[in-house]
Amino acid sequence: MNILLPVSRGASFENAVRLAIDTAKAHAGRIRVLDVVDAAEIRRIEAGARPGAIHLARHAADEVRKRMTAEGTAAVAEVVRRCEEAGVPARGEVLEGELERELVASAGANDLLVSAAASHFDPDLEDASGRLVLSVMREGGMPILLSGAKYRPVRTIVVGCGGGIRTERAVGAMARLSLWKAAPRGILLAVDDSTEGGRERIAAPRQILADAGYPPWEEKILPGPRAKTLLSFCESADADAVVLGGWGEHRWNDLLGLSVTGRLLEDGRRHLFLYM
Repeated sequence: MNILLPVSRGASFENAVRLAIDTAKAHAGRIRVLDVVDAAEIRRIEAGARPGAIHLARHAADEVRKRMTAEGTAAVAEVVRRCEEAGVPARGEVLEGELERELVASAGANDLLVSAAASHFDPDLEDASGRLVLSVMREGGMPILLSGAKYRPVRTIVVGCGGGIRTERAVGAMARLSLWKAAPRGILLAVDDSTEGGRERIAAPRQILADAGYPPWEEKILPGPRAKTLLSFCESADADAVVLGGWGEHRWNDLLGLSVTGRLLEDGRRHLFLYM
């Protein structure tokens, strides 16, 4: 398994590092640590020069470039060191460019992107929490694993069986990676007011896991509002990770706060494996 770990800003990056290392150790994986020096920020500094001060602006931009490169190099080196201490093969890289474009370009060479649900990439933490890596999932076609606000080892996994192609793609992506095949507890959860409807939602994920050699997972069918019921069940089961297909039935702009995925991101207590 090849894991892409982009360097983000703020305290949440520590949880992403720990999750990436644990995931790599459990699945004989390798980690690529990537920091991207924001070329757009450098261009903004150059473009902000007053008439007659172009030279000063270019000098300021060069200084910012040097500082950001040095900070990125140090951050990458520290994570690579921690990976090697944990026995996980790792390599680091610092690039200059557009972060989202570089991450999307890396999707083809990696199997999984690990970040934090509360990740920020803007130096001033002004970007929307987690938004960039969700965009990479959408544009790059890469599964993502987001760490929760508090780190927790993955022992109990809940798959939200919403029915349809999104759920099948997410479970299929998990199965292709053999992710959590040996976990102590796996649960297929369908929220449906009828038992028959719940069984239909669970049928395809069950078959995908069986075909991939997973042991039988528990199956639960519960009535009620989907988001509220799923969050309540995850709490009662003490779930460590939740598997979902993308962002549910709502439009992209409605992700945060409205969909099941958005509610779990807002809750922030569990890791999320997402694929669309």
